Amino acid sequence: MKTLTTDTSDSETNQQSRITVTVSYNGFEFDYLSDDWKLNRNITVNAAFIDTFENSLANDIRETLTYFAESNSATHVRNISDNLKLYLRTSKVDVFSEQGFINFKNSLLKKQEYKLSVVRGFIRQMRYLGLNDHISDEVYELTDRWRLSGNEKGAAVLSLDPETGPFSDTEFEGIGHKAAQLYARGKLSTKDYATILIYKATGRRTEQISSLKVKDFMYTSTYTSTPTYIVNIPRAKQRNEKFRTSFKPFGLIKAVAQVIELHIEESKKIVEKAINRKLTTQEYGELPLFLNGGYCQSYFNSKDEFFDFLKSELPHMVNVDLRRQLISAVQKLEVVSERTGKFIHVNPYRFRYTLGTRAAREGAGEITIATLLDHSTMQNTSVYVANVPEHAVEISKIMNQPLARYAAAFEGKLVENENEANKENPGATRIALREKNCEVGSCGTNSFCQDYAPIACYLCDKYRPWVHAPHYLVLQWLMDERERLKSDTDSDMQIVVINDRAIIAVCQVIKLCEEYLND
Repeated sequence: MKTLTTDTSDSETNQQSRITVTVSYNGFEFDYLSDDWKLNRNITVNAAFIDTFENSLANDIRETLTYFAESNSATHVRNISDNLKLYLRTSKVDVFSEQGFINFKNSLLKKQEYKLSVVRGFIRQMRYLGLNDHISDEVYELTDRWRLSGNEKGAAVLSLDPETGPFSDTEFEGIGHKAAQLYARGKLSTKDYATILIYKATGRRTEQISSLKVKDFMYTSTYTSTPTYIVNIPRAKQRNEKFRTSFKPFGLIKAVAQVIELHIEESKKIVEKAINRKLTTQEYGELPLFLNGGYCQSYFNSKDEFFDFLKSELPHMVNVDLRRQLISAVQKLEVVSERTGKFIHVNPYRFRYTLGTRAAREGAGEITIATLLDHSTMQNTSVYVANVPEHAVEISKIMNQPLARYAAAFEGKLVENENEANKENPGATRIALREKNCEVGSCGTNSFCQDYAPIACYLCDKYRPWVHAPHYLVLQWLMDERERLKSDTDSDMQIVVINDRAIIAVCQVIKLCEEYLND
C-alpha cells in the first residue's frame, strides 16, 4: 500500500493533512479510506461495507482488500467484496468466527460453495500478510478441513435455454438478415450494425470488444496464403494481465470488415471535429473501436497529453454501455424467436454460446472450440460438445413439436429449496439422479411409489423440484439415454421417444427456474 503524505501549513495552524491514496492494478488512483474505489474504467467497488465489521478487524480487512486492489484485477476485487458482503448478511456476525463460517456455509447450496472459497482465500491472504490477529486459529483449522465445490459451468448451453442459451439457427440467421436489411434501408446506424457484426462474427466477451483499437485491424497475408482481414483481439480473463497486454488474431470476412471500416471512419470524424484538427497516424491507430462518449475535453489541449490519453483505457467505452448498445441494436431488429413467439432476448454471451455450439455441430473438437473462443484451458469447452450435434438438434426437434412448449408436461410445484418442500411435507424424500450424483428436488407425498425416479417425478403433480438444483444434468442424462436407444438397431422410434414428454417437462422446469431467479 502506497501512502502519500503532504505537509500543508499556514501561519495559524501548521496542520498536516494525510492523503491516503494508492494505485489499482489497472493504474487508477483511489483513496482506500473512501467508500468508493474506482479500479478501472468499468469497475468501482463500494467499500463502505468494511466498516460493518468489528472495528479492529475492519482495519485489517481494508488493508488486505487494498492489497488485492493493487495486485489483482478489478473483477477479482469486486468478486471478493461481493462475497464478503454475502458473509456479513448470512453469517449474522461482524467477525470471522467458527459460527460465522458455519452459518455462511449452511446458507449456501452445494453449487454456491465457491462463494465460501473466495472468503476462505481472503482470510488465508490475511494470515499470509500478518493481518490475522483478530481471527482465531480455530477458524483456519475449520475452514481448511472443508472440501468445497466449484461453480457450475455451462447450464445455459446444456439446457439450450431460449432466453439465455445459444441462438437457434433461425434466430441467429434472422439477426444477421434483418440487420443487413435495415442497414441497407438506412434504418440502422453504422455503429449499431458494426456492434452486431463484431459480436456475431467473433463471439468475444464485451471486455475484449470494448478494448479494441483501430490499429488492431489489418489486411494481411501473414496468416493465410491470400490477404485476409485480421483483428488482433485483446485477451481477457487471463490471470494478472493488465489492459491490452496479450492478443490473439481472428479472421473476419470482407463484408464484416467493410462495415467496421465505415464505423471507424465515422468515429475518426467525430474526434477530429472535437479536437478541431486532423488526427496523426499514431493517434488514429490508438483510437478505440467504440468511443467513450464521456471522454474528457481537457485532454485535447496538448498533443502529448491527448496521445497518452488515447493509449490508456479511458477513451474506451465502458462494458456496461457497450452491452446496452448491443441489446438496443438487436431490439431494433424486432426478430421474433420461433421458440418463444416473442422478440429475441439478447445478451452478449448468447453470441459466444452460439459460436461454440455451431462449431461443435460442425464437428469441431474441444481444442478447436477452446481456440475459437479464446479459452486458456478446456475446462469450459466440454459443455459445447456434450449436447452437440445430437443433443442440440434432438432437443430442438422435441421442443419444436407442435404445441410442445404449451404441453402441460410438468404438473408439479417449483420450490426454492428443500426447506420449503419440508414445510409442505415434513421429512420429504429427496429425489436424486444417481447417474450424475446429484439431488434435484423433493417428493410432495409420503405414499408408496414404484415409478422410476427422477424421470417419472418430472411428470408427477406431487414433485417439488428445487430452484437451484442442476436440472440440466437430468436433461443431459435423458438425451444421452435417448441417443443410446437411437443407436440401438433393435430399438424402434416408439422406444426412442418414450421419454420425450419427460424431456419437455425438464425443459419446462429449467425455464421456470430461470423465470424465478430473474424476478
